[in-house]
Amino acid sequence: MDFSFIVWIFQEFINSTLIKLEVTGPYIIGAIIILIFWAGISYGIYKFIMYIFRKFRILEIIDKVWIGFEEHTSSIVDSKQSETIKVWTNRPSQIRYDRIFAKATSYYVFLLFFRWAVVVVGITEVEKFMSDLIGYLPSLFIGVMIWFFGMRFANSVHDIVYKAMELTKQETSKIIAVWAKMIVMFFTLMIMLNYIKIVDEFIINALFLGFITTLTIGVWLAFWLGWRDIAREILESFRK
Repeated sequence: MDFSFIVWIFQEFINSTLIKLEVTGPYIIGAIIILIFWAGISYGIYKFIMYIFRKFRILEIIDKVWIGFEEHTSSIVDSKQSETIKVWTNRPSQIRYDRIFAKATSYYVFLLFFRWAVVVVGITEVEKFMSDLIGYLPSLFIGVMIWFFGMRFANSVHDIVYKAMELTKQETSKIIAVWAKMIVMFFTLMIMLNYIKIVDEFIINALFLGFITTLTIGVWLAFWLGWRDIAREILESFRK
């Protein structure tokens, strides 16, 4: 078997690779230096943000705001929950907003300069993808925050509506409170989807119409299948 042709192909491959490395080698080395340098900068940004949170007690301020809101809600809902709120106040925070914000910021800064390193190397396809990703990440982060705070607000709406109805039957108040919570959750979802632009406006309108239609049919069937007494109680409470 003649191996000369195989050896020739291998030599040509080695030569072409060396030529490419000779041309792109300095750029690759420069990109690696950029990544190492800005990885250190990103870590420094993370540490700096954590220091700012500790220095100005921002995490404690956020916890106090949430605790005050929960205490106000619990005073509306049920005075017996004061002990639960007190215990919740004394326990450590379960959500580290400082770490979430610091890591998100440091990763975003690193991606900015990772894109710069890709541009230096000259990989245009990856550079376009990185540009789209970097432009989209802030909207995604804000959308996630909208969903998170919307869910917290939906739970508070459930508790407030449950107590505000003050109907004779607790089951009726619970049903109305669940409906109110579902409506808040649905509109929060719509706002988030519209902000992060995962779906277009047509799909959002279709989801909205579908939700309203489903809610209307569900309420109509529920009243006619056994909830007429509940409807009578609700109307009577509104009349009073």
